[in-house]
Amino acid sequence: MTENKKVEVLDTNRMPWQVCPTSTDKKVFGQKQLIQDPDIGMESALYEYPAGFTTYMHTHPCGHGHFILEGQMKVNQSYYGPGTFIWYPEGCVAEHGATAFEHAKVLMFSNKPFKVNYCKDEADRQSREKGIEPILVDTNRMEWFYRMASTSGKLFGKKALHQDKDTGMEINLMRYPAGFTTERHAHPCSQGFYIIQGQFHSDQMIYGPGTMLWYPEGCIAEHGATAYEDCVCIQFSNKPQKMLYERPEYQK
Repeated sequence: MTENKKVEVLDTNRMPWQVCPTSTDKKVFGQKQLIQDPDIGMESALYEYPAGFTTYMHTHPCGHGHFILEGQMKVNQSYYGPGTFIWYPEGCVAEHGATAFEHAKVLMFSNKPFKVNYCKDEADRQSREKGIEPILVDTNRMEWFYRMASTSGKLFGKKALHQDKDTGMEINLMRYPAGFTTERHAHPCSQGFYIIQGQFHSDQMIYGPGTMLWYPEGCIAEHGATAYEDCVCIQFSNKPQKMLYERPEYQK
């Protein structure tokens, strides 16, 4: 590990919402664009759907996922609450938004550049559908899989949400226990963290909920929780992950 790149920090609490109209009926929803990866074109954004907002039936030339942070999300004719992760494979036809009673706030990830193709009529919808359905993960019902850090032997929790067969990108829910910090390391991929609960400790800095950190490929860092509370965050990468530790005996 000879090169170190700077981590990008986004405080989404301070970012203004970009008001976006849908291209079909001009209803509006809020968006905060977070990451646009130059290597594979993957994107990440925050969406806020106001109560009663639903998109028109559409599909995408990419796979993408929604992690529900607040409220309830309506997908086709079903409803899902916070902690649900929904992956829409490429070509999946869906409509989604909020219920009639409250807004929904979701974190979005795509595996390629993001674009919307609307289904204008029933024949078009049928031609696009091809029986591809959303893949649902209820993280509230999943057990934590505890892994041991290979250098320190300390344990941290992980719930694997998606590993993309096309790009190798990974999306995981992570729990770092109070006092846990990794050793300094890098990855042969870029990766991001979105903080959900607690405080995230990285290179002598502390970040709270709503912060996103993006570590470019080759960025050397350490991260984990503070000494006082656990930290829960979404971790995602643009390629398959591998740990490259700064200590010479681990640089293999």
